[in-house]
Amino acid sequence: MKTRLAFVAGAGVGYVLGARAGRGSYEKLKTQANNVWNDPKVQETVKTAQETISEKAPIVADKAKEAAATGAEKAKAKTEEVKENRAEAKAEKQVEKDLAKAEKQADKELAQAKKDAAKVEKKAEKQADKKAQKIADKAPADVVSDPAVDPNDEGPATA
Repeated sequence: MKTRLAFVAGAGVGYVLGARAGRGSYEKLKTQANNVWNDPKVQETVKTAQETISEKAPIVADKAKEAAATGAEKAKAKTEEVKENRAEAKAEKQVEKDLAKAEKQADKELAQAKKDAAKVEKKAEKQADKKAQKIADKAPADVVSDPAVDPNDEGPATA
């Protein structure tokens, strides 16, 4: 913003001074500029600068091409790296998602297996109780123990 303001102020001052100086001052300034430009020393310096530029231009152009190629290679490598990182992140996210889904499914299956095991255990207990009752019903009276009776008092029935 300061540079714009300085430029506008400079242009305004230049306009005012130029308008006051008039055409004569302008012509005088133009003549002096032409004299400086047409001075042999200035022309020799211009020619030397043009020759130097002509000599150095191919070298500078080659260096610019090399720099551009190197920059392009670096940008391409960085782009590939970013793509790989994105792909890895996406794959990791998918793996985490699949893992969470598998854990949830495993929890469901474990809960169902526990329910099924409880049912099987209960059924097995009932069957064991039935078999024990059948065995107890078939056993002779003196073989069956009565928990209310002292074990030393048990034995064959004596009448």
